[in-house]
Amino acid sequence: MSDAETLDRFERLRGVQVARAILKDAFGLELVLVTASGPIAHARGGVMVGSSEVCRTALFSRDGFTRCDAHYRALGASEGEHVGTCHLGLGCLSVPARTPEGVLHVVASGFSATSLEGAPPVDPRALAHALVALDPTLRDASDAVRKLPIVKGDRVATVRTILRIAAQEIANEAEDELRRLTPREPGVVGRGQGARPIVAAREDVAAPSLPGLFGLVGASPRMRTVFDLVRKVAASDANVLIVGESGTGKELVARAIHEHGGRHGKPFVAQSCAAMSEEILESTLFGHVRGAFSGAIRASEGLFGAARGGTLFLDEVAEMPLPMQAKLLRVLSDGTYLPVGAVHAKRTDVRLLAATHRDLGQMVGRGEFRQDLFYRLHVLAIELPPLRERTGDLKLLLEQIVAQTPNVPTRISATAMRCIDKHSWPGNVRELRAEVERWAITAQGAPEVGPEHLSQPIREAGGYGGGAEDAAIHAASSGSGTLEAAIESLERALLERGLERTRGNRTQLARELAISRTTLLERLKRFGLERPE
Repeated sequence: MSDAETLDRFERLRGVQVARAILKDAFGLELVLVTASGPIAHARGGVMVGSSEVCRTALFSRDGFTRCDAHYRALGASEGEHVGTCHLGLGCLSVPARTPEGVLHVVASGFSATSLEGAPPVDPRALAHALVALDPTLRDASDAVRKLPIVKGDRVATVRTILRIAAQEIANEAEDELRRLTPREPGVVGRGQGARPIVAAREDVAAPSLPGLFGLVGASPRMRTVFDLVRKVAASDANVLIVGESGTGKELVARAIHEHGGRHGKPFVAQSCAAMSEEILESTLFGHVRGAFSGAIRASEGLFGAARGGTLFLDEVAEMPLPMQAKLLRVLSDGTYLPVGAVHAKRTDVRLLAATHRDLGQMVGRGEFRQDLFYRLHVLAIELPPLRERTGDLKLLLEQIVAQTPNVPTRISATAMRCIDKHSWPGNVRELRAEVERWAITAQGAPEVGPEHLSQPIREAGGYGGGAEDAAIHAASSGSGTLEAAIESLERALLERGLERTRGNRTQLARELAISRTTLLERLKRFGLERPE
């Protein structure tokens, strides 16, 4: 894909457009997409842009352009987030988004910050001298320095959050595109009669069809109930409250409701209410007029304006401060809101979907959440079950995630699968996805995923490596357990791992353990490990 196609593809994403508008309107910053070749817009024949007049002045000098280009290239070649300064000492924030073509960074730079993880605020006099040094023909750089955008206090974290939202939107789009274009081939989980298909990326066969609806995978009774509710609420325009533990897919359900409802094709805007001050959240949701606060050099329509005609999804709504809850209630009551600094209310036509992992009913009882807002949001409620209660869905989700993750072996051993089945998955689907992504590193090149490739909590859930046997030994040594229990635990683990290592060959295992085959079969029966060869 060419640079122009990459830029056009990602810049038209609604999340990127909203992030760009908020950064520009609220902070005076430009959002730039950067790869190891530098800013994409520049690489395709455009120009490098800067957030400030200082940046633009530097870019007009040969030395300044070279330094800026080198700075952007270094950002694009990095793997993680970057919080620091550029060659002029101006603030720079960068968040990576992983795509099939490589890492692409979402960058905002060219500002002075009062708090930037140890970096001192910009010295105006030193900055003016640095500009003159880059361009000796420049007579006075003080005016450009005075116009420098200033990001105060915790607003640096807000800018970083906005960049992360844009990066996540890009990564999601890239993942969806890869899933649409990449055929799959079935692999195997386990061995023998217990084998189960797992899907790995291939170019010569069609993608599998997994049970579920609306892009959500699942066949358990709990998920079928969810699918039925999504189908019903999508046909309405009522407010919906989506509840469930972290990682259960609340935003996926919100997107499904939007895409299969009467507002599909219109904007879908998502915003988390967590870790944002009341002032920032109010400006983000309702917008502001020019000059409403320091740094508001342009008016902003806010997310209610950006989502006009479509859907606004508010995640972690329970974290919203009480004064903001009152303002949100007004929008839900009469469809109007007041931008920060404005004197005239605006009307909005937005469907509101909200989500939380907390019990709003209990919060109402403690006075932490407004009762009237609770009833406004609770018109229709969808409860997403945790993964541990989705009987049979774990392996289906595993198939889907393995299919989407390169470099993961196409087989999962029986012992590893037993550990996976026994783990409680407190992080739900998000934890499962992270675990599979781990295998792309720990099991890369291996013929199958074994227990040694799993993270420690999952190994321990299956009693493998530091799990039940270690606990029994510790109990015996501390006097709270028996030596017999410790020996039995060790013996069971030895047999389980031996069966795994020899692929169920009893004769080979008996020889390795220096016992007769008859004795081995008796021990296997004692521990319930006998299986057909």
